[in-house]
Amino acid sequence: MIKLKDILLEARTLSIFDFDDTLAKTDSWIYVKTPDGKEKKLDPAQFAVYKLKDDEEFDFREFDRTLKNPRTIKKNVDLLKTQLSKPDRKVTILTARRLGAPISQFFRTIGIDPYVVPLGSGDPQMKADYIEKEIEKGYDPIYFMDDSPKNIQAVDGLKKKYPHIKLITKLVK
Repeated sequence: MIKLKDILLEARTLSIFDFDDTLAKTDSWIYVKTPDGKEKKLDPAQFAVYKLKDDEEFDFREFDRTLKNPRTIKKNVDLLKTQLSKPDRKVTILTARRLGAPISQFFRTIGIDPYVVPLGSGDPQMKADYIEKEIEKGYDPIYFMDDSPKNIQAVDGLKKKYPHIKLITKLVK
């Protein structure tokens, strides 16, 4: 006998996209500050693979304002649009940025309005924690796209903890 709960959970598919260098490129920089007051500039692709030294820290000041010269990554935005067109699917933009409004505003200019979740942190564990909460809400399967190997690795760690969940990660290059 099929239970109503089982029917409702069947349609609990979730697609999650990173923003920077997954759906769009911008001219925003991440700064690496050293104790002697020097700074290095990283673009989001460089940040995705950068390993901080013990005495360094990230400064995301350019990510707390209007997007600088945003340009879509067409094939990924087309996939986002396809996912948004499916009424049985929850679609989320999960960003390390602190503010979601500039991303929402950008997407409205191209005719879409996805749900944006700003984490305010570049810590890969924050994305994994968010996805774990979605697993606990009953989402399965979950699709996750990101340009950062660190983020993919953190989310892939959930596969061991939740082997019964279909969790598909895709590293965008």
